[in-house]
Amino acid sequence: MRRVVVLGTSKRTRGGVAAVLRQYELAGLPQRWPLVHLATHADGTALRKLGIAACAWLRFLALLATRRVLLVHVHCASNASFWRKSAFILLALLGRRPVIFHLHGGGFVEFYNGGSGMRRRFIRFVLDRVSEIVVLTEEWRGYVARMTRNENVSVIANPVDAGRERGVPREANAILFLGRLDKDKGIFELVDALTTVRERIPGAKVWFAGDGDRQALAGYAEKRGVASAIEFFGWVDNDEKRKLLARAMVYALPSRMEGLPMAVLEALAAGLPIVATRVGGIPGVIEDEKTGLLVPPRDPQALASALCRLLEDRELRSRLARAGRRTVEDRFAPERVLPRIELLYAKLAGGRAPAGAHRAGY
Repeated sequence: MRRVVVLGTSKRTRGGVAAVLRQYELAGLPQRWPLVHLATHADGTALRKLGIAACAWLRFLALLATRRVLLVHVHCASNASFWRKSAFILLALLGRRPVIFHLHGGGFVEFYNGGSGMRRRFIRFVLDRVSEIVVLTEEWRGYVARMTRNENVSVIANPVDAGRERGVPREANAILFLGRLDKDKGIFELVDALTTVRERIPGAKVWFAGDGDRQALAGYAEKRGVASAIEFFGWVDNDEKRKLLARAMVYALPSRMEGLPMAVLEALAAGLPIVATRVGGIPGVIEDEKTGLLVPPRDPQALASALCRLLEDRELRSRLARAGRRTVEDRFAPERVLPRIELLYAKLAGGRAPAGAHRAGY
C-alpha cells in the first residue's frame, strides 16, 4: 500500500508541532489514511538527534525505492528544521512525489530575510517546487507570497481539543505564561510588566511553564525585585497543562514573533482570557477587545495596563473567555480542521480518498 509519509518532530518532543501531530492522531487521521510518521527530530543529545534523522532518512529512501510513497506531508519550522526537511523534500521531488510544505515556525520570515542571497534563493527554489504550501493564518499567506511564485497556498489552522478541566477554582491574580523561556517570547517584558502590575495589585504573580533559560529569567526577576512573585513549573504537558490552564486567571503571551501558537489556542479552549501581542498569526485569532486584549510587542507598559484591566474586571474576563471558547469551537476544533487536511490529501492523491474518510463524513 502506498502511504502518506509525515515528516516532523517526534510526537514525544516538547513544542507546538508535536502537539499538532498528537491532535491529528487523537482525531483519528491514521485510521482514515495510510500514514507513516517518520520522526526527523527528537529531544536529547546532538548524537541522539543525528541518529533519529539518519534513521528517518534511511526509512524514507526505502519507501521511495519500493514505490510506497503516495505523498509527503512535511511539518517544518525555521533554521535547523528547514535544513533537515529540505533534504527529504529534494529527494521526494526527485522521486516525483507530491509534497505538502506545512509551515509552523513564527521566525520563518526572519530566517528568510536574515540570510544570504544564496539562502533566499534556495528557500525560494524549494517553495516554488512543492505541490502545496500550508500556512496557519491569512497573515502568513501574505508573508509566503513574497518568498515564492507558488500559487498553491492553503490556510489551515492547527486543531486544538476543545475539552477543558472543570471544577478547578481560578487562583486570584495568577498570570500564566505557557511556552519556551526565550527572549523572543517576551518573557523579560512580562517580568518588567509584573513590576508595574504589582504596584496596583500587590498579589499579582506569574507562573512560567516551559523549558529554556530559566536561570537568566530568575536572575532578571531578582534584579527587578519580583522574584518572590514568580513560580517556575518547568515543562508541562497533558494533565499538568490542563490544570494550570484551569487554575490561572489570565494567560499572557507577549511574543516578539509568532506563527499561530498552540498555547494561545489551548488557553482559549480552557476559557482563559488572554493578553497577547500583535505579531504573526495572533491577530487572526485574537480580536482585540472581543476575544482577548492585544498590545504592541516590546511594550511592558502596555502589557501591564492590559493585565491590570483583566485582573481587576471580572465581567471583562468572563466576556472574553466565553468569546474565546466559541472561537475555538467554530474554527479550531479537530472536526473543523481535519476535513481540510484530508481534502488536500485526496487532491494530491489524484482525488482518491480512502473509504474510511468518506464513512467519517469527510
